[in-house]
Amino acid sequence: MRSALRPVAWPSALLVLALVLSGCGSAGDAGGTPAETRTVQVSSGTVEVPADPERVAVLWRPGLAAVTELGVVPVATLGDPARGDSGLAPYLPESVPAEALTVVSNTPQEHDVNMERLAATRPDLIIGVDSTAAAQAQLRGQLEEIAPTVLLDWPGPTAWRQYLGDVAAVLGMPGEGERALRDYAERVAAARERLGDTSGVEVSLVRLQSDSEVRFETTTSFPGEILDELGFARPKSQRGTEPDEPFVSESYERLAEADADVVFVFANQDYEDAPTAFGDGVWANISAVREDQVFAVDYDYWGAASLFGAERVLDDVVAAMEGDLRPAV
Repeated sequence: MRSALRPVAWPSALLVLALVLSGCGSAGDAGGTPAETRTVQVSSGTVEVPADPERVAVLWRPGLAAVTELGVVPVATLGDPARGDSGLAPYLPESVPAEALTVVSNTPQEHDVNMERLAATRPDLIIGVDSTAAAQAQLRGQLEEIAPTVLLDWPGPTAWRQYLGDVAAVLGMPGEGERALRDYAERVAAARERLGDTSGVEVSLVRLQSDSEVRFETTTSFPGEILDELGFARPKSQRGTEPDEPFVSESYERLAEADADVVFVFANQDYEDAPTAFGDGVWANISAVREDQVFAVDYDYWGAASLFGAERVLDDVVAAMEGDLRPAV
């Protein structure tokens, strides 16, 4: 059986920090002495960042998880003010309440940055994302007028380890980043030991997108990769390996193709009327339903491509397999 432990993801080759401090910082202290800086090289070029940033703004929720895991509480972040916790709880440790953060957007979408609100927080460093959508790359000029801005590569939801390592490097805390990733690898190993040989157990991931669409999460989705690390088999409908195809969109009429020994179901947060129990209608044709092996889990966490989300997925899977999670039937 293949090993479940992945190598720890160190900062990417495109992100290298110059170890020599320079005196060409953009901001000085009260006596006029230039602040020490470090040179960060990313895919788009180089950026001079404070050697010891004190007011960090994070414009990507997986980045929020990364900085808070490293002990840094940002002065600003993106979120959804309409929600009680601004949609940030899955990206925060228990020691950092969502209410303590300043949200500088109306949604958590990467393009939705209120520049006036962001500037008012007086960041000395902005950490964002260079995703396939390139939304923040288009805002780079405006962001750089506020503070030195580093946009880190994000090719997809399974890149959260790499992103955490890159954030740690930007903050000058590579050792802390390595420690966090080693701790997570140990949690995966501990879960594998508790679960035993799972290669003969087929596990399905079904996201309820709306009342007319379901999404089968593949091995390249965030929770799909974790199942792979734990050694589970996947139904044929969810064995896709393309990084840019983390799910397959289907109608409910094809729900039977997601049948497996165990099925985890989670609803898109915008699907307010999503069912929470699955025993009637099309669900009655699923053998996992008849065997009480369908479990409802929280998509806020199972879709949170971050360290805290990954820990929650591990905990839920172990609880379900050990009989400590109540079936949703």
